[in-house]
Amino acid sequence: MVATLSTFVRSAPDGTRVTVDLPVEAGAIEWHGHTRFAGPGLVRDFQLAPAGHRRAIPSKIFPGGREETFRRHGFDLVLYEAADRSDSCLVWAGPYHEATTWFGGPAPRRLFLNRLIAAVDFTDSPEGAKITPRIRDGVQQHGTMLIGANDGLLLMASDARVSRESLPAWRGAVQGNAEVWREELDLDPDQKAALAGTPYEWRYTFANPTTVFTLVFSRDPDQAGITARGNDATVDAVLGGINVMWAA
Repeated sequence: MVATLSTFVRSAPDGTRVTVDLPVEAGAIEWHGHTRFAGPGLVRDFQLAPAGHRRAIPSKIFPGGREETFRRHGFDLVLYEAADRSDSCLVWAGPYHEATTWFGGPAPRRLFLNRLIAAVDFTDSPEGAKITPRIRDGVQQHGTMLIGANDGLLLMASDARVSRESLPAWRGAVQGNAEVWREELDLDPDQKAALAGTPYEWRYTFANPTTVFTLVFSRDPDQAGITARGNDATVDAVLGGINVMWAA
């Protein structure tokens, strides 16, 4: 039986076009991302998420904290600070996605914030948000990852040109144009015993000519239906039909 595939064309956080083929058995996917800038005066991590995720910050992360919004063309900048000033973050909030950077302490002074904002380009679209350094001389953008998730799986993909060193030293099984490795997850003893002999005790890593991507399936042994008949078939369908291509 041939799997029915859904094809997603996404923009990675650095603007790279990524094409993802997933069997429909995978279900609806929510897309996230991560990227990092490193250079003189600019060392920042950014987490990207669908629009609206920031609403959890004032209600759950910084209850009673401070919030300031600054309007920009095509997006808002939202500064959050904990009530005790122990942490803070800045969010680029677009109509489709948002990018967040955390400061690990009080909100920086306005001069620092202005310099940071001036150093970053943020562009949002339905296919994904792009966040890049405005001046690239001396600034490297790395650690870029496209992440897809739902209640049943976690998919993490990156450019093969910079990710191959993370692969196992031994040769993987051949699947189409990819090599595939299966490695045990780092589970506590109770989880390991509960999930022994199931697809949920493994991490599956694929490497094709353009992309390294990893799949982890839900591993909560208490989750309803995780051991129900048919779940293994879903895992098999996803593993057998998935493909991710990172544009050159």
